[in-house]
Amino acid sequence: MKILITGGLGFIGSNLVAYLLKKKKISQILIVDNLSKSSVKYLESITKFKFFNNIKDYKKSKSRVVVVKANVIDFKIANILTKNIDSIVHLAAESGIDISISNPRESFETNVIGTFNYLESARLNNVKSFIFASSGSVFGDVKPPMIESYPRIPIAPYGSSKLSIESYCETYSKVFNIKTTILRFSNAYGLYSSHKKSVVANFIKSILDNQPIIINGDGKHTRDYVFAEDLVDAIYKSIFKKDKNNIFHISTGIETTTNKLLSILKKISYKYKLNIPNIKNISSRVGDMRFNSLSTKHTEKNLRWKHKISIDNGVERTLKWFLKSYN
Repeated sequence: MKILITGGLGFIGSNLVAYLLKKKKISQILIVDNLSKSSVKYLESITKFKFFNNIKDYKKSKSRVVVVKANVIDFKIANILTKNIDSIVHLAAESGIDISISNPRESFETNVIGTFNYLESARLNNVKSFIFASSGSVFGDVKPPMIESYPRIPIAPYGSSKLSIESYCETYSKVFNIKTTILRFSNAYGLYSSHKKSVVANFIKSILDNQPIIINGDGKHTRDYVFAEDLVDAIYKSIFKKDKNNIFHISTGIETTTNKLLSILKKISYKYKLNIPNIKNISSRVGDMRFNSLSTKHTEKNLRWKHKISIDNGVERTLKWFLKSYN
């Protein structure tokens, strides 16, 4: 089976590649990434690969992992790269609320146009399955735990971009009989995240750099933190799910406040004899959801997936990776 991963050099993509390499069913992994916010650094620590600056000659490579530098907003390239591909895992995105507010056009182009390009290419080239990385942000500020059928009313452009493609996936599945799977991720964290601006990564980098730990708001906001190793296991299971038009929540179903997360990280940091810098509370970000946790009941029953890594274990494993890799 040949898998194409957009955004495959990023945080989740790197974890997914490391996972897929252990699976005999996967004959080749084609990574498409524009390297604007990533590099081959993570991949170099995982496996050998062939890198191509453009689409010329990449098909001649017999390497199990191939990287092509390309932008997802280029439809012609998307259509070429998806030929003879069995499954697309679309991870490429301008992730996060901040950039969707500061530069909504860039967010729209990547998250909507870029994703549509690969969905349409999947249709044209008879790709067997299309996995779309969505987010709990599509729900907006509602009381958790959110179930799949909740009304989707995003409160930031980022959530709107994800909702737009969710709708396209659902429509393409019904009209064109394409097997689409929408995976709504909660707050992912884990290895290969030193470039990320996620809460866990930011807190760890602040500790290692001895810089103030910044908390948006009063620290009582809740998030549902899922370890990347668990998350990519769900992606793999989704590839082989035979039903079409699936929606699954990839999360733990457990709310954790920012203050609780920091408390966990402090305890683990003391274990490794790390100093905890000052803590600074600033105003909450515009478009930030106050509470966020996704129900996993449907996912557990129909995808037969459930998280295995506790937040204490996951945060410690993440910190240990940073201690070895962060500079």
